Amino acid sequence: MGVWLGSTFGMVAADGVAIIVGVIAGKKLPEKVIQYVSASIFILFGAAIILEAMR
Repeated sequence: MGVWLGSTFGMVAADGVAIIVGVIAGKKLPEKVIQYVSASIFILFGAAIILEAMR
């Protein structure tokens, strides 16, 4: 029970911080910048997975 409660509260805290940072970043950064950065990260992870699968 303690592990479950600890992990649940930890995830709620981490999600709360992520939401706050996202709201602040959304107000200060143009939407196009966020889209390009997100797309670049998505492409990099996809390329890394493909390259690892080819090994």
